[in-house]
Amino acid sequence: MSDLAHANLQRALDITVEMIDAATSDNWPRVVELDAQRQVCLEHYQAGAAGPQHRDALLALQVHNRALLERANLAHEAVERQLNQHQYNHRALQTYITSSSSR
Repeated sequence: MSDLAHANLQRALDITVEMIDAATSDNWPRVVELDAQRQVCLEHYQAGAAGPQHRDALLALQVHNRALLERANLAHEAVERQLNQHQYNHRALQTYITSSSSR
């Protein structure tokens, strides 16, 4: 692996770890910011030049990326539950107001 390709791949891996830390803290704006930085590193890494020497770094990147996606899915599900609860509460309040005003 060329030194530049290795540096870009390693930086992408480091950024992915930072993204996981930010996601664990529910700091999603930071995750988005870091993802933009990671994309630059990955764009500079020539995937076509991938060889056996890249395998460990690419596998680690894949594992970390899966962990990040799992965390994002959990956060998405939590927000969806909160939204559903909010909508339920809103409907209940509207029903209460309607029934109270008709008395």
